[in-house]
Amino acid sequence: MCFVHSGTAGARGLVQQASAGPAAAALSALAAGGGTVGGMDVAGAGTPDVTTGPDGDKVVDGFGHVLHNRWNRDLRPVTTVRPGEVVQLLCRDALDIGAAARTMTPEATLTIDLGKVHPLTGAIEVEGAKPGDILEVEVLDVAPLVDFGYVVVSPALGLFGSLRPEPLAPLAPWSEASQLSDPTPGPAAGALPEDQPHNSGAPFIQLFHFERGQNTGFATFTGADTGRQARIPVAPFMGIMGVAPLRKGMYRTFPPDVSGGMGGNTDIRQLVRGTRIQIPVYAEGALFSAGDGHMAQGDGEVTGTAVETLMAVTLRFGIVPDTVIAGPRAVVPAADPTQLAMSEEMLAQGYYQTTGTGPDLMENAKNAVRDMIDWLAGDQGLSLHEAYTLCSVAGDLKINETVDLPSWLVSMTLPRGIFT
Repeated sequence: MCFVHSGTAGARGLVQQASAGPAAAALSALAAGGGTVGGMDVAGAGTPDVTTGPDGDKVVDGFGHVLHNRWNRDLRPVTTVRPGEVVQLLCRDALDIGAAARTMTPEATLTIDLGKVHPLTGAIEVEGAKPGDILEVEVLDVAPLVDFGYVVVSPALGLFGSLRPEPLAPLAPWSEASQLSDPTPGPAAGALPEDQPHNSGAPFIQLFHFERGQNTGFATFTGADTGRQARIPVAPFMGIMGVAPLRKGMYRTFPPDVSGGMGGNTDIRQLVRGTRIQIPVYAEGALFSAGDGHMAQGDGEVTGTAVETLMAVTLRFGIVPDTVIAGPRAVVPAADPTQLAMSEEMLAQGYYQTTGTGPDLMENAKNAVRDMIDWLAGDQGLSLHEAYTLCSVAGDLKINETVDLPSWLVSMTLPRGIFT
């Protein structure tokens, strides 16, 4: 989930001190004693019947309560793992609304405190990791803790968010309170202008349903406006994985321009089970955290949200010593993981494809998505909000060519076989 720059942070009650939750302590104690973890109740929004951890593995509870939601190299770790050791992280949803999403009205989404989004589970200290190493993260499993997810469309989020550019916007990554989130005396360049709280569009929320623990198959979509139905191929992954930043201070969860290539809100949908990620280490122990679980997402996440849900992710860490890389890189199981969930019959129906061309890649992307929304509304009887939502969870934006200087071509594809 990508979020809007949200002004000053001083009054937002930032969560900085991490501590291990009682669920994590209980589960880890069982594991340490060699017993089988049979599952236990975990308090918190959207509590599942039980959460379970693999026998012998550590479980860190970022589900029962928020551990932190800012990158900070001074965070105390909630647990320490050895290279090769497995740990399971229980994670809250990106907007931290949990079960409230089931009954939330579109208007209520405008009251969500963007200063508290992206609760993270961590920080995890990896023994022996030091600056100048690579932290290798193997994703062993990703599965939802609940049976629902949601997409939020907001006038201030996503590809068509209403934030207007400002002359000082290029300086925003260096000065904005939503990135360097220590309290500041006032709004910074690039934050939402005072006279423009929301100047276009209308809010919307769409629910999706699946099974607890499901990590293959489909999520069900029943359009909130029209009742039109679709099956969305799922490929669960974590939108945020990263380590402590290079510099001191608190940083928002999107990849900081001022801190180095330490990961963050990358929203790379290919980082599914079976992925091996490499991240440069900038602090002793690496101090890894994760959050922002997505059940399904298209390349681009164009509304600003994917199918957001509460998630458990099981990881194994390794260290590549004395090796410097510029930023995260990965070996992934598939370039299009959702395709693996689709039947031959669905694939045989092909894909919708729209394009945008011109000298501005962002405008090209917008034009491709606008055409896709228009096509889906006309061809499938969807509302504009529903079509936009499906573009975010099942549509893929791609830069197809950079050959025809000064114009570039962007396309969006969306599988026709998802509609029932």
